[in-house]
Amino acid sequence: MSEPTGTQYGGFWVRFLAFLADSAIVFVISSALFVGAALALAPGDLTLAVIAIWILGFLYWPVLHASRLNATFGKAILGLRVSRFDGRRISFPRALWREIAKIFSGAVFMLGYVIAAVTPRKQALHDLMAATYVSREGVSRVFPAVLVALAGFATPVFVAPMLVDPSVMAGMEKMATDTVSQYDPMKEPNRPGTMPATKVPPRKPTPAPTPAAKAPAPAPVAKAPEAPKVDVPIAEPAKPVIEPAKPATEAAKTLPDPAKTAAEPAKTMVDKSNAAPKPKAAAAKQKPTPAPAVVRVANRPPAATSEAMRGSGPKYNDLMTAVLAKDPAAVNELLRLGRWVDKPDSRGRTPLMVATAQDDVPTAEALLRGGASPRPAVRVAEQRGNGEMVALLKRYTR
Repeated sequence: MSEPTGTQYGGFWVRFLAFLADSAIVFVISSALFVGAALALAPGDLTLAVIAIWILGFLYWPVLHASRLNATFGKAILGLRVSRFDGRRISFPRALWREIAKIFSGAVFMLGYVIAAVTPRKQALHDLMAATYVSREGVSRVFPAVLVALAGFATPVFVAPMLVDPSVMAGMEKMATDTVSQYDPMKEPNRPGTMPATKVPPRKPTPAPTPAAKAPAPAPVAKAPEAPKVDVPIAEPAKPVIEPAKPATEAAKTLPDPAKTAAEPAKTMVDKSNAAPKPKAAAAKQKPTPAPAVVRVANRPPAATSEAMRGSGPKYNDLMTAVLAKDPAAVNELLRLGRWVDKPDSRGRTPLMVATAQDDVPTAEALLRGGASPRPAVRVAEQRGNGEMVALLKRYTR
């Protein structure tokens, strides 16, 4: 069948404007569904929600083309209508095939869409493949179509952050409050692999070495009197006398008595002690010799101390240790070295949250001046009832 007489076909530019309006409508609906799914579903179920949203967006065109309207909302605003050559409404399978054929229209530099400007019935490649055409049967409202296209693409850009940001911030504040309410840095027991909760005393600076004074000369040592010499007679060694062997009975009779043999060495020791007495008086007058003092050479520079050999560096290795020690000076030093002011620990606690839990106003102010985010710590300070800390945090809240 031939198309009805007097048919006006939709040109390239009016169809392009209708496509922009329809894309903006689908974009708004898909963004709203995605935001709702992100707020209501778990992260594991979000992938399935994205696939479902994409399928619904794809079915927008074939469902409306096969409806009584015979056009999408963008085409309806511009007075366009998709139909068969005899002017009848297309079926859903034909409309679905027409949408699938758009893959071929956009395959090679969108040439399948561009040919709609030169074909006799203003048909694109997918119209030729589905045996359909786009006709103009109503008033073409160009300004409303442009307004829909601009508003559709601009609305999610401004509305989505307003919906997502408060919910994300509320979730972060709740997580921070739950974490800090269960954490007390002064009562938490030490566990292997974790930082001790006790206060870390600051290290005292090592005093600078002072040049050693010249050691005084050692005092003269009095010589001890010599002990009197005692002449001890040295007995000449006895010459061995070889006697003939005696019978066992006679040898047993000539054995010395053990009791007499043990008494003889004792007697000899007593005689020797009496023979050479030690001079006690001379030993009492002798004074101990003092150890020689170490004299430092004046021209030699003093030895380097352990602090100088170790080199100048921060007092603490990380920002959380300085916060637990309540040392604002060390916190400022680490911040000047470029430490991350909001670096959380394994439990998600930031240094500002720990300082708020300890009611340490000077350390908290140092962290806030370094750029720490005050939002997670506001509710902690309100629960602890520290009005000064609450006022400080709210003063830095943007």
